[in-house]
Amino acid sequence: MDLLDPQAWWVGVFVFLFAATVGSFLNVVIYRLPIPGKSIVRPRSACPACGALIRWYDNVPILSFLWLRARCRSCRAPISWRYPLVEALTGALAVALWWRFGLSAALGVHFAFSAALVAIAFIDYDHRIIPDEISLPGIAIGFACSFLWEGMWLESLIGLLVGGLGLFLMSWGYALLRGREGMGMGDVKLLGMLGAWLGWRSLLFIALFASLQGVLVSVVLTLAGVKLKPPLPEEWELEEEQRRAAEAAGAAPPAQGAADPEATGAGADGGQEPAVGFLGAAIPFGPFLALAAVEYLFLGPWFYGLLAGQG
Repeated sequence: MDLLDPQAWWVGVFVFLFAATVGSFLNVVIYRLPIPGKSIVRPRSACPACGALIRWYDNVPILSFLWLRARCRSCRAPISWRYPLVEALTGALAVALWWRFGLSAALGVHFAFSAALVAIAFIDYDHRIIPDEISLPGIAIGFACSFLWEGMWLESLIGLLVGGLGLFLMSWGYALLRGREGMGMGDVKLLGMLGAWLGWRSLLFIALFASLQGVLVSVVLTLAGVKLKPPLPEEWELEEEQRRAAEAAGAAPPAQGAADPEATGAGADGGQEPAVGFLGAAIPFGPFLALAAVEYLFLGPWFYGLLAGQG
């Protein structure tokens, strides 16, 4: 892109504003999708503190947050910084993709892909789950989009098979050695989705850079004194804990399978998860997989050129 061309700047501004509006919708998806039975379409957005419906002019991406000084117009409750962050991040990603691919089919395809990854990253960060509602359709859509480029469908097919099956085998092997899951099935489905969108050649880059960045962030958090969380309890652990609590209270134990797999594993400490050491911590891997996938769109050719000795 010619950065000295005024028309290019106007196109970039339009791309950013459009994508920031998509980011506003992603905020709804991030908040509502993990809630069972919650629609991402209805009802209209409202203040979680007072329940007042948000007016359209208070829902302008980024600008409304600044104009309202991060406060609800009705009750003055604080508005989370998360909302403008997601909007600005989505807008910046779109501009970067426009700069990389221009106004082309690749821009639309990769923006839809990146927007899905933004939602996945924040949901996994908040809840330590990767929703099937995004990853499973993402696999099918990624494979369908591969037919837009000649010969890409085969790389996509191999990518989704190698990505999903390869990580599943790694997780299964870890579970045999350690007696519990090392990564959830959500990560397996996500890597299958990444392989479908980007092809099998991307998987080495994604696995390498996601792991390096994940370890680096974990080390930094540990050194900074941040309390890391333990892994989510397995369903059988929840059932055993409920059975013991019921026996101690003199009640009948819960039925098999009655445990909630989304529970946080609260115990005798009043609902707080105990802090654990670095090796025992469970760091959400989804955000790092998503980050590495976006990085591949920009750095993939450089990385494989470097491996081939081309500088």
